[in-house]
Amino acid sequence: MNAVVVGNGAIGTALAASLLQRENLHRLVILQRSNETPFSDPRISIAKFDAEEPASIAAAASDVGERLGQVHLLINTVGMLHSDGQQPEKRLSRLVPANLQRSFAINATLLPALAQAFSKMLRHEAPALLASLSARVGSIEDNRLGGWYSYRASKAAHNMLLRTIAHEWRVSHPNAVVVALHPGTVQSRLSEPFISPGYRNKVHTPAECADHLMQVLGTLAAESSGGFFDWKGEGIPW
Repeated sequence: MNAVVVGNGAIGTALAASLLQRENLHRLVILQRSNETPFSDPRISIAKFDAEEPASIAAAASDVGERLGQVHLLINTVGMLHSDGQQPEKRLSRLVPANLQRSFAINATLLPALAQAFSKMLRHEAPALLASLSARVGSIEDNRLGGWYSYRASKAAHNMLLRTIAHEWRVSHPNAVVVALHPGTVQSRLSEPFISPGYRNKVHTPAECADHLMQVLGTLAAESSGGFFDWKGEGIPW
């Protein structure tokens, strides 16, 4: 199996570590900004890219294509909830158009850019899987509290784009499954500012998250394509 993990944050690194434990893994490429990696396994390599630069995404995919040829598993773990100059908006008055646009670029636009760039590598006779991390707050039906405008909207857009790709690929990529995954709350830079001592939801370590997600991916069938699943493998409404 040839695999590609997009992103080297807490979840991306944990997923890479989980994949490296698999005997059937032939090659693994991580797409990330830097050349640094905590892994010394000879099966792993790095392809540099910038999630906000379409040209670098295409260049990274071309690099991967030369190294691997076919890709059997591609997992997109890149996402942004906050940054130094941007925090989730609890009220409409806090919404800044530039921040909304950046959230869309990272949380939504990256997905179809990856699908375009890796399309040929995921179209082959063997089973292929494109999985992209989403979030339960991106569910329109499940939005009962409001707030988090940019994150909610960009993840909802991500979900629509993913489901649309899945419909098209049922014809063009008949052996490919395309799914959105909600990893739950995971100990990471993304979630750390929002996990208080009284936080009521379960908080997973990155390794636990990776184990859960790999278990879910292992249960998917052709009819799962276009689905939105949580870390327990349960469907989430759009």
